[in-house]
Amino acid sequence: MSSFMAGDCFGFRQASLLSTVLFTFVSLCCSNGNAGESRSPLSIKETFDLYVRSAQNADLEGLFKTVTDNDKFFFVTSSGKLIDTREGYYKFHEGWFKETGWEMPVDLLEVREGRDYGYTNAIFHYREGTPEGGKYILDSYFTLIFHKEDGRWKVVADICAPISRNITEANPEITYNLDQVYLFDTMKERRTVRKFKATPVPEEHIMKILDASRFAPTAGNQQPWKFLLVRDRKKLNQLKKEALRWFLESYRSKRKPEEEQLEGVQEGVRESLENALSAPVYVAVLVDSESEHPDYVIYDGTLAAGYLMIAARALGYGTGFYTTFFPEEKMKRFFDIPANYKLICFTPIGVPESWPETPPKKNLEEVVVFDSF
Repeated sequence: MSSFMAGDCFGFRQASLLSTVLFTFVSLCCSNGNAGESRSPLSIKETFDLYVRSAQNADLEGLFKTVTDNDKFFFVTSSGKLIDTREGYYKFHEGWFKETGWEMPVDLLEVREGRDYGYTNAIFHYREGTPEGGKYILDSYFTLIFHKEDGRWKVVADICAPISRNITEANPEITYNLDQVYLFDTMKERRTVRKFKATPVPEEHIMKILDASRFAPTAGNQQPWKFLLVRDRKKLNQLKKEALRWFLESYRSKRKPEEEQLEGVQEGVRESLENALSAPVYVAVLVDSESEHPDYVIYDGTLAAGYLMIAARALGYGTGFYTTFFPEEKMKRFFDIPANYKLICFTPIGVPESWPETPPKKNLEEVVVFDSF
């Protein structure tokens, strides 16, 4: 996806105001610069048409026949970035024009032509194919400001103000805005992470994640959850030792292994816990079994944990639905959790050492049943 497409939106009023201010400024500075010159062979409208045709055909040479020869330039991209040299403007289009699979119809809205300066306002409808077979759609207002140089109109400023960005997939009639696309992508990119960097997680991010969690669906709006936040490294190091002991006790009881086998298991579990408890933040997701609808608290708590994990991924953090090494009754005693609370999971929040690859997923057709089996 080209840099032409990315970024935050400006409003049309902002673009118009910016273009008006810039137009007024350059007019005051240079209104007497070319008083004696003859009228240019092409009008601003004709120069605009040449500019657009050149852009639509990825004709870099043709486009820059309509652009000022001066080094100074004023270009605001669709992402709000300012490029203030002709060379920068050239390199931007040079990179863009190397891309393929795009088109850009244009609707001209307004033309103003003065003695030495003028401008055009238009809507550029950028369309680019996506790897999935759909289209990326960017509609933007473009204001071009022209200055007469040696009797010819030349573009001296280019201001882009995006109106909307959308994606289509199989059905070209159905569009998704980038907020919707981001949500779906975030859900697909969530991963269970088992090793973390020591990078701190800001308090604001933690609260933002937990705030999202409390908006999960809940039976009768009972909201049975409590989030036990753990950041004390000494406490986590102690938990590491206890969790190893808990696991080995259970393993001995169930498997009755030989001593040599037990030693191998112990080393593996110790390493797993070292990694699993390497994050700076942990949350024990709890639910109150004495809530109004106690039969549903497990569902409520699991949904809250899911919201937590999606919110964390949106901010760039890994999580995990940890239960194996953290049995409920042991954890309740370790953290002095009241008896009426049930443990849903113990999840880290942190920056992954590396993001795990996406594991194989079943095709949608394998998991969807229509109307009845």
